[in-house]
Amino acid sequence: MILSIFKAIIGLASLGLLLILAINLWVIVSAQFQTKTPQQIQATDWASDQVPILVLGAGIIDNKEPSKVLAGRLNSALTLAQTFPNKALIMSGDHTNQYYNEVAVMKDYLVQHGVASERIYLDHAGYSTYDSLYRLKHVLGQNRVIIVTQGYHLSRALMLARGLGLQAVGLAAEEAASTRFKREFREIGARLKDFAVTYLGYQMPQPSLDFPIDFSQSGDLTDHIKVGD
Repeated sequence: MILSIFKAIIGLASLGLLLILAINLWVIVSAQFQTKTPQQIQATDWASDQVPILVLGAGIIDNKEPSKVLAGRLNSALTLAQTFPNKALIMSGDHTNQYYNEVAVMKDYLVQHGVASERIYLDHAGYSTYDSLYRLKHVLGQNRVIIVTQGYHLSRALMLARGLGLQAVGLAAEEAASTRFKREFREIGARLKDFAVTYLGYQMPQPSLDFPIDFSQSGDLTDHIKVGD
Protein backbone atom coordinates (compact mmCIF):
# COMPACT_ATOMS: atom_id res chain seq x y z
CA MET A 1 0.00 0.00 0.00
CA ILE A 2 2.70 2.45 1.05
CA LEU A 3 4.78 1.47 -1.98
CA SER A 4 1.82 2.11 -4.29
CA ILE A 5 1.24 5.54 -2.76
CA PHE A 6 4.94 6.34 -3.09
CA LYS A 7 4.91 5.30 -6.75
CA ALA A 8 1.82 7.43 -7.37
CA ILE A 9 3.49 10.44 -5.77
CA ILE A 10 6.62 9.91 -7.85
CA GLY A 11 4.49 9.60 -10.98
CA LEU A 12 2.58 12.80 -10.26
CA ALA A 13 5.81 14.63 -9.45
CA SER A 14 7.33 13.45 -12.72
CA LEU A 15 4.29 14.62 -14.67
CA GLY A 16 4.47 17.97 -12.88
CA LEU A 17 8.12 18.40 -13.77
CA LEU A 18 7.43 17.48 -17.39
CA LEU A 19 4.62 20.04 -17.52
CA ILE A 20 6.87 22.73 -16.06
CA LEU A 21 9.56 21.87 -18.61
CA ALA A 22 7.08 21.82 -21.49
CA ILE A 23 5.60 25.21 -20.63
CA ASN A 24 9.02 26.82 -20.26
CA LEU A 25 10.22 25.30 -23.51
CA TRP A 26 7.08 26.47 -25.32
CA VAL A 27 7.47 30.04 -24.02
CA ILE A 28 11.09 30.14 -25.21
CA VAL A 29 10.49 28.56 -28.62
CA SER A 30 7.36 30.59 -29.37
CA ALA A 31 9.34 33.81 -29.01
CA GLN A 32 12.09 32.89 -31.45
CA PHE A 33 10.40 34.28 -34.55
CA GLN A 34 9.84 37.59 -32.74
CA THR A 35 13.46 37.98 -31.65
CA LYS A 36 15.37 40.20 -34.07
CA THR A 37 18.75 41.81 -34.64
CA PRO A 38 19.04 45.53 -35.43
CA GLN A 39 19.75 44.60 -39.05
CA GLN A 40 16.59 42.49 -39.27
CA ILE A 41 14.53 45.29 -37.75
CA GLN A 42 16.00 47.76 -40.21
CA ALA A 43 14.83 45.67 -43.16
CA THR A 44 11.16 45.69 -42.10
CA ASP A 45 8.40 48.13 -41.17
CA TRP A 46 9.52 47.80 -37.56
CA ALA A 47 12.06 50.44 -38.57
CA SER A 48 9.25 53.00 -38.72
CA ASP A 49 9.74 56.05 -36.52
CA GLN A 50 6.25 55.41 -35.14
CA VAL A 51 7.35 52.19 -33.38
CA PRO A 52 8.99 53.01 -30.04
CA ILE A 53 11.76 51.16 -28.25
CA LEU A 54 10.84 49.89 -24.77
CA VAL A 55 13.64 49.15 -22.31
CA LEU A 56 12.53 47.13 -19.29
CA GLY A 57 14.02 48.16 -15.97
CA ALA A 58 16.24 46.16 -13.63
CA GLY A 59 18.27 46.84 -10.52
CA ILE A 60 20.27 50.00 -9.89
CA ILE A 61 23.19 50.74 -7.56
CA ASP A 62 22.89 53.50 -4.93
CA ASN A 63 20.22 55.20 -7.03
CA LYS A 64 23.05 56.40 -9.30
CA GLU A 65 24.13 53.74 -11.77
CA PRO A 66 22.66 50.70 -13.52
CA SER A 67 23.42 47.16 -12.44
CA LYS A 68 25.30 44.98 -14.93
CA VAL A 69 22.03 43.50 -16.10
CA LEU A 70 20.45 46.90 -16.67
CA ALA A 71 23.60 48.26 -18.32
CA GLY A 72 23.40 45.38 -20.80
CA ARG A 73 19.87 46.39 -21.72
CA LEU A 74 20.83 50.03 -22.04
CA ASN A 75 23.86 49.26 -24.22
CA SER A 76 21.64 47.30 -26.59
CA ALA A 77 19.09 50.12 -26.58
CA LEU A 78 21.92 52.50 -27.42
CA THR A 79 22.66 50.46 -30.55
CA LEU A 80 19.01 50.76 -31.60
CA ALA A 81 18.95 54.47 -30.79
CA GLN A 82 21.93 55.02 -33.06
CA THR A 83 20.49 52.84 -35.82
CA PHE A 84 17.08 54.54 -35.65
CA PRO A 85 17.78 58.17 -34.71
CA ASN A 86 14.14 59.29 -34.78
CA LYS A 87 12.56 56.58 -32.66
CA ALA A 88 11.24 57.36 -29.19
CA LEU A 89 12.76 55.38 -26.33
CA ILE A 90 10.63 54.45 -23.33
CA MET A 91 12.33 53.57 -20.06
CA SER A 92 9.88 51.54 -17.95
CA GLY A 93 10.87 50.62 -14.44
CA ASP A 94 10.43 50.93 -10.72
CA HIS A 95 10.33 54.45 -9.27
CA THR A 96 9.16 53.47 -5.80
CA ASN A 97 10.27 56.71 -4.15
CA GLN A 98 12.92 59.42 -4.34
CA TYR A 99 15.53 56.97 -3.11
CA TYR A 100 14.90 54.36 -5.80
CA ASN A 101 14.36 55.58 -9.35
CA GLU A 102 15.33 53.08 -12.04
CA VAL A 103 14.01 55.14 -14.93
CA ALA A 104 16.00 58.29 -14.06
CA VAL A 105 19.19 56.23 -13.85
CA MET A 106 18.35 54.61 -17.20
CA LYS A 107 17.82 57.96 -18.90
CA ASP A 108 20.98 59.47 -17.41
CA TYR A 109 23.01 56.54 -18.74
CA LEU A 110 21.71 56.94 -22.29
CA VAL A 111 22.14 60.72 -22.25
CA GLN A 112 25.73 60.30 -21.05
CA HIS A 113 26.27 58.02 -24.06
CA GLY A 114 24.99 60.56 -26.55
CA VAL A 115 21.23 60.00 -26.86
CA ALA A 116 19.21 63.22 -27.00
CA SER A 117 17.28 63.57 -23.76
CA GLU A 118 14.07 64.71 -25.46
CA ARG A 119 13.82 61.31 -27.21
CA ILE A 120 13.71 59.45 -23.91
CA TYR A 121 10.36 59.07 -22.12
CA LEU A 122 10.03 57.74 -18.59
CA ASP A 123 7.32 55.35 -17.42
CA HIS A 124 7.64 55.62 -13.65
CA ALA A 125 5.21 52.80 -12.80
CA GLY A 126 6.73 49.79 -14.57
CA TYR A 127 6.95 47.77 -11.38
CA SER A 128 6.87 44.43 -13.20
CA THR A 129 7.11 43.14 -16.75
CA TYR A 130 3.33 42.82 -16.85
CA ASP A 131 2.86 46.37 -15.53
CA SER A 132 5.25 47.80 -18.14
CA LEU A 133 3.48 46.11 -21.04
CA TYR A 134 -0.05 46.70 -19.75
CA ARG A 135 0.72 50.39 -19.29
CA LEU A 136 2.34 50.61 -22.71
CA LYS A 137 -0.91 49.43 -24.27
CA HIS A 138 -3.58 50.92 -22.02
CA VAL A 139 -1.97 54.05 -20.55
CA LEU A 140 0.65 55.11 -23.10
CA GLY A 141 -1.54 54.17 -26.06
CA GLN A 142 0.99 52.13 -28.04
CA ASN A 143 0.08 49.12 -30.18
CA ARG A 144 3.51 48.18 -31.56
CA VAL A 145 6.84 48.08 -29.79
CA ILE A 146 10.43 46.84 -29.88
CA ILE A 147 11.27 45.34 -26.47
CA VAL A 148 14.83 45.34 -25.15
CA THR A 149 15.85 42.95 -22.38
CA GLN A 150 18.05 39.88 -21.92
CA GLY A 151 17.16 36.73 -23.82
CA TYR A 152 16.11 34.76 -20.74
CA HIS A 153 13.54 37.50 -19.97
CA LEU A 154 12.61 38.43 -23.52
CA SER A 155 10.60 35.29 -24.28
CA ARG A 156 8.33 35.94 -21.30
CA ALA A 157 7.94 39.62 -22.16
CA LEU A 158 6.97 38.78 -25.74
CA MET A 159 4.40 36.24 -24.51
CA LEU A 160 2.82 38.84 -22.23
CA ALA A 161 2.79 41.35 -25.07
CA ARG A 162 0.91 38.89 -27.28
CA GLY A 163 -1.60 38.27 -24.53
CA LEU A 164 -2.19 42.00 -24.11
CA GLY A 165 -2.77 42.51 -27.83
CA LEU A 166 0.53 44.25 -28.51
CA GLN A 167 2.43 43.64 -31.72
CA ALA A 168 6.01 43.24 -30.57
CA VAL A 169 9.46 42.14 -31.55
CA GLY A 170 12.43 41.97 -29.24
CA LEU A 171 16.15 42.57 -29.15
CA ALA A 172 18.09 40.25 -26.84
CA ALA A 173 20.41 42.41 -24.75
CA GLU A 174 23.90 41.70 -23.53
CA GLU A 175 24.07 39.35 -20.57
CA ALA A 176 26.86 38.25 -18.26
CA ALA A 177 27.59 34.53 -18.21
CA SER A 178 28.31 34.74 -14.47
CA THR A 179 24.70 35.56 -13.59
CA ARG A 180 22.91 33.76 -16.39
CA PHE A 181 22.24 30.46 -14.58
CA LYS A 182 20.77 32.19 -11.52
CA ARG A 183 18.48 34.34 -13.64
CA GLU A 184 17.45 31.46 -15.91
CA PHE A 185 16.48 29.48 -12.80
CA ARG A 186 14.38 32.39 -11.53
CA GLU A 187 12.64 32.64 -14.89
CA ILE A 188 11.26 29.09 -14.63
CA GLY A 189 8.66 30.14 -12.08
CA ALA A 190 8.09 33.54 -13.66
CA ARG A 191 7.29 31.92 -17.02
CA LEU A 192 4.75 29.63 -15.37
CA LYS A 193 3.00 32.55 -13.68
CA ASP A 194 2.88 34.67 -16.82
CA PHE A 195 1.76 31.68 -18.91
CA ALA A 196 -1.19 31.44 -16.52
CA VAL A 197 -1.82 35.18 -16.93
CA THR A 198 -1.69 34.99 -20.71
CA TYR A 199 -3.54 31.75 -21.40
CA LEU A 200 -5.38 30.62 -18.28
CA GLY A 201 -7.04 33.83 -17.14
CA TYR A 202 -5.00 34.30 -13.97
CA GLN A 203 -5.69 37.85 -12.78
CA MET A 204 -2.82 40.16 -11.92
CA PRO A 205 -3.31 43.20 -9.67
CA GLN A 206 -4.44 46.25 -11.66
CA PRO A 207 -1.37 48.22 -12.80
CA SER A 208 -1.25 51.93 -12.10
CA LEU A 209 -3.12 54.08 -14.61
CA ASP A 210 -1.21 57.22 -13.59
CA PHE A 211 1.42 59.09 -15.59
CA PRO A 212 0.19 59.04 -19.21
CA ILE A 213 2.67 60.29 -21.81
CA ASP A 214 2.17 62.66 -24.74
CA PHE A 215 4.70 61.50 -27.33
CA SER A 216 4.18 64.66 -29.40
CA GLN A 217 6.02 66.55 -26.66
CA SER A 218 9.56 66.31 -25.35
CA GLY A 219 10.48 63.31 -23.25
CA ASP A 220 12.05 65.72 -20.78
CA LEU A 221 8.53 66.54 -19.57
CA THR A 222 8.34 63.03 -18.11
CA ASP A 223 11.48 63.37 -16.00
CA HIS A 224 10.25 64.94 -12.79
CA ILE A 225 7.25 63.05 -11.50
CA LYS A 226 6.79 62.66 -7.75
CA VAL A 227 5.86 59.19 -6.57
CA GLY A 228 5.89 57.80 -3.06
CA ASP A 229 7.61 59.74 -0.29
